[in-house]
Amino acid sequence: MPDYTVAVALANPANIPKLIHLAALIATEYSGRLVVTSVVPAPDEEAPASGHDPDAFDKAQSLVQRGYEAALARGLQCERRVAVGQHIHEGIVNVAEGHQANLLVMGMSESPYPLLEASDIEFDRVVDAVSAHAPCNVLVAKFRDGMHFDSALVWVSDHIDFRMAEQVIVPLHHQAGVEIEFVSFAASQQQVRPARIQVNQSLEEAGLTGYGHLTVQVGEETADALIEASKSYDLILLGTPPLHQLERRLLGSVAEQVVHNAYCTTLVMRPAEKG
Repeated sequence: MPDYTVAVALANPANIPKLIHLAALIATEYSGRLVVTSVVPAPDEEAPASGHDPDAFDKAQSLVQRGYEAALARGLQCERRVAVGQHIHEGIVNVAEGHQANLLVMGMSESPYPLLEASDIEFDRVVDAVSAHAPCNVLVAKFRDGMHFDSALVWVSDHIDFRMAEQVIVPLHHQAGVEIEFVSFAASQQQVRPARIQVNQSLEEAGLTGYGHLTVQVGEETADALIEASKSYDLILLGTPPLHQLERRLLGSVAEQVVHNAYCTTLVMRPAEKG
């Protein structure tokens, strides 16, 4: 059995092909497997029985089956898991933990979420909770347009974990031929050379030298600058601040604006909490 496992949380039927495509690129690079899962939210014990969707399990099973078939079509080993839990994020985290996943892939703003149609649960809150408790690295995708990626911008900020970025960048480059551009910001022209040296050192330490071109721009690191830059790329990769720095679990203020307003697909990378 492959050692490398990518868990994929499925919610929105429209995103299944995209999530499986993304997860498959990564799993294939590491000769790994997929575990596809969807969670049936258990009814609140204090809520009336009528609040529970009697078809919820069938809906979840259908999502998982579609993901399973998409994975098999790509020649990947795949397992299916439908979980039931009082809290959706706990079901997703438990599947990732039980299968010793190296990476958990899921979508942001999974609306409509067929298992949440009759509830007041927002899926973005589920993403936040998963990112706070996942036992492995988490990759959250906000999809725009199609699944063909020619070029990707990797935002080099204080929050990017290059070791995790390597886990995504290398498969994108090897498996999909994505052209990578690392973009960093310097406060002044005098800071460009030191910034370039520092970033190149980080890329070398992560084994990413040669995987893309580095650009150091003079100016402030702002959401507007990244959103404008997104017009020229098919994909943006962002790191995320440590949890103790955030009001929201997954995103800082700049990353949140980029995710929701970028003109291309956005991937947010959050490494598992150490310890």
